[in-house]
Amino acid sequence: MNISENVLSSGSSLASQVHAAAVNGDKGALQRLIVGNPSLKDKEDQFGRTPLMYCVLADRLDCADALLKAGADVNKTDHSRRTALHLAAQKGNYRFMKLLLTRRANWMQKDLEEMTPLHLTTRHKSPKCLALLLKFMAPGEVDTQDKNKQTALHWSAYYNNPEHAKLLIKHDSNIGIPDTEGKIPLHWAANHKDPSAVHTVRCILEAAPTESLLNWQDYEGRTPLHFAVADGNLTVVDILTSYESCNITSYDNLFRTPLHWAALLGHAQIVHLLLERNKSGTIPSDSQGATPLHYAAQSNFAETVKVFLKHPSVKDDSDLEGRTSFMWAAGKGSDDVLRTMLSLKSDIDINMADKYGGTALHAAALSGHVSTVKLLLDNDAQVDATDVMKHTPLFRACEMGHKDVIQTLIKGGARVDLVDQDGHSLLHWAALGGNADVCQILIENKINPNVQDYAGRTPLQCAAYGGYITCMAVLMENNADPNIQDKELICSYLQGRTALHWSCNNGYLDAIKLLLDFAAFPNQMETNEERYTPLDYALLGERHEVIQFMLEHGALSIAAIQDIAAFKIQAVYKGYKVRKAFRDRKNLLMKHEQLRKDAAAKKREEENKRKEAEQQKGQLSTDTPRPQCLPCPPSPQNEPSKQSADPCKQPPAGHTVQGPDPEHSRRSPGRRPGRASHRDCPSDLQETASRKPSETPSEPCRRPSACVPVRACEGGDGCRHRGASSVEKCRGETNGKHQCEEGPSRARQPLSFGSAHPAERGEDSSPASASQQDSPRKPRRRQDRAPRPGGASQKRCVHQLRDRCSPAGSSRPGSARGDLACAEQSPLHHRTPRTKVTQHKLIGGVSSDLPPSTEELRSGCKMLCADVRASTESDVVHSPPPGQTVNIHLLPVEQRLQIIQRERTRKELFRRKNKAAAVIQRAWRRLNYELAPTSSDV
Repeated sequence: MNISENVLSSGSSLASQVHAAAVNGDKGALQRLIVGNPSLKDKEDQFGRTPLMYCVLADRLDCADALLKAGADVNKTDHSRRTALHLAAQKGNYRFMKLLLTRRANWMQKDLEEMTPLHLTTRHKSPKCLALLLKFMAPGEVDTQDKNKQTALHWSAYYNNPEHAKLLIKHDSNIGIPDTEGKIPLHWAANHKDPSAVHTVRCILEAAPTESLLNWQDYEGRTPLHFAVADGNLTVVDILTSYESCNITSYDNLFRTPLHWAALLGHAQIVHLLLERNKSGTIPSDSQGATPLHYAAQSNFAETVKVFLKHPSVKDDSDLEGRTSFMWAAGKGSDDVLRTMLSLKSDIDINMADKYGGTALHAAALSGHVSTVKLLLDNDAQVDATDVMKHTPLFRACEMGHKDVIQTLIKGGARVDLVDQDGHSLLHWAALGGNADVCQILIENKINPNVQDYAGRTPLQCAAYGGYITCMAVLMENNADPNIQDKELICSYLQGRTALHWSCNNGYLDAIKLLLDFAAFPNQMETNEERYTPLDYALLGERHEVIQFMLEHGALSIAAIQDIAAFKIQAVYKGYKVRKAFRDRKNLLMKHEQLRKDAAAKKREEENKRKEAEQQKGQLSTDTPRPQCLPCPPSPQNEPSKQSADPCKQPPAGHTVQGPDPEHSRRSPGRRPGRASHRDCPSDLQETASRKPSETPSEPCRRPSACVPVRACEGGDGCRHRGASSVEKCRGETNGKHQCEEGPSRARQPLSFGSAHPAERGEDSSPASASQQDSPRKPRRRQDRAPRPGGASQKRCVHQLRDRCSPAGSSRPGSARGDLACAEQSPLHHRTPRTKVTQHKLIGGVSSDLPPSTEELRSGCKMLCADVRASTESDVVHSPPPGQTVNIHLLPVEQRLQIIQRERTRKELFRRKNKAAAVIQRAWRRLNYELAPTSSDV
């Protein structure tokens, strides 16, 4: 009755009264219901269970017998595919199993887990149900496997039922069948913490004590000894290792032996047993090179470590990374093991380093074990030992943020000013971990908050990279500069990023606000070729909130900055051009000024030389006698008149008295109006000077005359090829008794253009001109011809024309431009007086009495005079000052071109003057021929 209430209260659905009668054991009601409705005998509830199954569960044997007699199906299954026999075997109800088996129940029926009633009978301590079932089973059916490939023997070993194992082995059950994990029944028997499991193990080993069975490895490489050691079952380990074929150093898939597992779990007795029964004499290591001592040390099993250290075969070997068991113990904070090892091994090296340079103190600081750090420092551990990255234990503690360890190390004498191989300081590592308290401790210990590593990164940039706002605030409150740019080299370019670049790149809006509050520059550009600003990083990462915030605070992209910079650069460049032009002009003016000074100095030097030469010439001229005019024989035919006696008052037509300068002559108050310039017509004196002595006509002197030497100008370009010849005319009195003679001393003192000395004209007395002036000239000898009767008037006319216009005596340039010295300026120079008839004939129009060739002569004279005037004007305008030497290579290009053009013009004028001179010569010859005396004249 109580079972029925429990079933109903548990929520089981007994839809029919037949299920209730079966549970309650009401046999009469059950029979009446079945008689009234025979289908109710196999009626299923919501779980698929029949009234027979409920009779088994409620242990209602009489009701079950009534149902079986009424024809109930004995092999009917529920939703889990279990029959009434499964339920009876699970409950270990021997009577129901016997009843069902006698009613031919199927003992090979498998449920959803593919378990048969045989598997279920192994759960109970009593082997009666198993023995009953084995009586009905065939010999090969005992090793039926379930879903996990496990037989009834596996389950017997699992439940540690040695009697069941013996019974199954007796019925030829196979002890070597592996399940889905590769385990045989011995694995399951050894995997028990109960010491009684030794009976099941012994039962299995007695059936087949083979080496393969003892050392059988499952799919994870574990032997039964691994399982026995793992469970700490010393008796099972003892019985397994008692067999000589048992491999104590067998590796599992983790390369761990049973001794590793015993050390890891701290089974000191098992460790001692395994060490004693280890016949190899070597302590194996795992895949990392760690020995069982490493495992015992890191787990702080001091007793186990003591067992290892006392055994003679055990040594504190290093693993593959060079770490000893002492380092493992320090890294795990195993203070008891450390004390045990320090006490048992006096030769232990506390500062021994691994392959990376780390010591036991490094490991303890990294793990944050303050007590271990103190223990190591008390035993003289080196506080500033560095590894391969130049990290001290303090670096490890700062990286992990172990505040107590940091303070302990600093008190122990650790240096805070060291940097690692990348230039990172302790503050860098603390900022990378976001440890604000550690940053504050380090800053209090005099670490610069703006310290930079070898890439130029500051602790603030490291904190900004991770977005650690608290750490950033601590740094900037201690005067960390947010605008420092790094110097990271990527692809040969320095990046130049700031903390704001990193925050914008990672989208840390709170960090950006904090940086801007501490005066971070929002438009700082990188130093690489991209020149990105923080806003550009936000744009690349599509950080919309960051972009909006940065724009509100005046941030610009690189494109906007380039536009602004373009205008600035243009303005600066214009200013640069102006300053450069000013400097160039200034330099040019200074250069010209220097050239002028050099020229002036050279001019002064030449002037001094010229003055010295003139002084020497002056001394020489004072010693030379002056020339005297010899009296000419008187001529009775030509008596001078008073009107023509003064040639200075009435000069012949075509002659002009020229002073030192044409301009001076125009401005001279002594010039008379109506006189023509010397450029209008060449002088007859030049004609006489250019002729040979044999061609010079002799004319009787009418009065005492002076010698008027004429020399070409030396100042201009047109006067370069002029000769320094002197033309002398001797005009006597009308009686013809005296003849003009010129001495050599007078020839050495030529006069030019009314200037008595070269110094008065500002000209240079070059050695060439001096030698030309000093050379004595031979006096011109005039051979008087006997005047023919009747031809005196005709000859006089010819001489008058010669006085008016003389042909060019030389084809050299400037030879036709000789000037006459004014007789008024020198009392020694006089012009020959002419008769009234000759003057009247010349003034009154001699062209009417002369042949037509005279007109050609006039035109030639006009052409020559025009060329001379043009050349003289050109020389006056463009010629350099007299006495000044000009180096053409120092002149600008424009002036060089002007000089070249002037030379071309001069050559053209020279060609034209030669042509005019040729015309004049031809006309003059023709005129001489036409005016020659004839017989009629005689």
